[in-house]
Amino acid sequence: MSSVKQFWALFRTLLNLNFGFSYGRYTYIVQKKRLWEPIMIAVALASSGVTMMAGYIALLNAIYVNGQTLGQGNMILTLVIVAGQITVLILGLFWVIGAFYFSRETPTLVPLPILPGTVVLAKFAVLMVNEYITLALLLIPAFAVYAARSGAGLLYWITALAVFLLAPVIPLAISSIAAMVIMKFVNVRKSQTLFMVIGSVIFFGAYFWFQYAMMHMQPRSAAEMMNYLMTVQDSLSRTIAVRFPPSLWASVALSRPGTVQGIGSLLLFAAVSAAGVAAVLVVGSRMFYSGLLAGAEVAAGGNRRGRDRSRRGAEARAKGAGEGARGAFGGEERPSESLWASRSAVAAIAHRDLRIFLRTPAYAMNGFVNALIFPGLLLVWFVIGGDANRDPQLVALMNMLTSPQTASYRALVYAAMIMWTAGLHMVSSTAFSRDGKDYWINKAIPVSAEKLIRGKLAFALGFDLFAAVPLAVILQLIVKLPPKSLLMASAIALAGTLWITFVSLHVDMVRPYLKWDNPQRAMKSNLNGIIVWLLVSVVLAGLGFVVYRGARAGWSTWVMLWSALGIFTVLAGVSFTMLMRAAPGAIRSTEV
Repeated sequence: MSSVKQFWALFRTLLNLNFGFSYGRYTYIVQKKRLWEPIMIAVALASSGVTMMAGYIALLNAIYVNGQTLGQGNMILTLVIVAGQITVLILGLFWVIGAFYFSRETPTLVPLPILPGTVVLAKFAVLMVNEYITLALLLIPAFAVYAARSGAGLLYWITALAVFLLAPVIPLAISSIAAMVIMKFVNVRKSQTLFMVIGSVIFFGAYFWFQYAMMHMQPRSAAEMMNYLMTVQDSLSRTIAVRFPPSLWASVALSRPGTVQGIGSLLLFAAVSAAGVAAVLVVGSRMFYSGLLAGAEVAAGGNRRGRDRSRRGAEARAKGAGEGARGAFGGEERPSESLWASRSAVAAIAHRDLRIFLRTPAYAMNGFVNALIFPGLLLVWFVIGGDANRDPQLVALMNMLTSPQTASYRALVYAAMIMWTAGLHMVSSTAFSRDGKDYWINKAIPVSAEKLIRGKLAFALGFDLFAAVPLAVILQLIVKLPPKSLLMASAIALAGTLWITFVSLHVDMVRPYLKWDNPQRAMKSNLNGIIVWLLVSVVLAGLGFVVYRGARAGWSTWVMLWSALGIFTVLAGVSFTMLMRAAPGAIRSTEV
């Protein structure tokens, strides 16, 4: 079979595994089981998506109008392309590592007569399909708004299709090369999690340093900025795309379709994208298998021995958890011993989750990245924003926002941002899904469902609270809350985080995603996290609307703060009660 045929055959197979087409067809069409799940998810996503998309389109229209006042309405294209490509660049590193090195099909592919470059390209193509789904939500509405506002024709849409197909190539190629280089040295050291984190910190440190340096090359004073905007063509787009130049090429190609400049920019974009794919092929051919084998990820017969080791390790973990809980079932211990045994069972389950989380790089990196990347971006903005505060109007605005009169509103924003990011962590919403084929341990150990849930909660809640600390510190540096408001905001954020953790665990307990083929998919392809995030977003948006109407009606700000605290406290209590009541039946009925 030729390399091209091998590529297409492998690509179709990996695509099927990635989206679970065969499994879904067999479950929902052949067996006709759990038909309510896709219907409910589709309705929830559609209803939430329509609301969020309406707001997004309104925002895009406002950005276009503001840019067009300077004759630069095309800035809307640059803005969304930059946002999309930077997202792929940052998160792509972890997606690539999970798909290339920790997917379950990788050991099966190694002994097959397939060139490593073909395997890398097929995996790269599957990741591209995933990125198209993500970027479609971001780019297509912006393309449509610009077309409607500017009266663009058929040539524009042809160019838009080309730009959309090329958009994720360059950032994903950079992430893929960085991942293969990191893993080459990681595996030599045989300390995957530590060196993956170190390599990733270096990678993102270099990126943020580049961003910081580039932004300081822009005009800083108001007079310099106005002169820059009036004298430099596409100055707004150039200012935005200075962080990632390929975005400017794509924007120019879209805003000037059919012209020499537009065609030249599109050809440059396509050429660099092709060079990126070629570089992935070259690096993958030389480093992929060597890095994989150097760390003993696969070996002769490793597929069977790996399953045996996994089974034996799972049995050992079950035995450990069972011994920790034995006193609770023996009936002969004194009350103090039973109390200690109960504590040990919960601690053993929490410790097991912690060990699995830290020892599985795909889990650790997804969890920590989702928790730390938003605070990191806020910190960069806060540091860089110091120079921007020379503008008198901006200084006046910041003084007004940090005045004592707005402290209560800033406290609500502070709490809302912490809660909103808690919904993005994907740790509590994958608590059971991460067990995968080892889920049977939850049924086998002699521990009640209540203790199992408390153990799962101990780790999930500990991580959520740990992840909230850096965000809370950076937000306080920005919003500058007085002590009383800070204490109230922290209490609201804590109550809200408890509610989100309880709901996340409940959702994942009822519908765990256990049939994943690699650990990366247990978190990245898990709809439970999306369901929880949408629920949190809807609740926060509704409360935000109530606060807005209350502010216009002249309600007391402290009444609103205490009301928010009361609402989230009640939600947390109700959610915890529902979680505990549903646990025995949900765990017993789950099929492994």
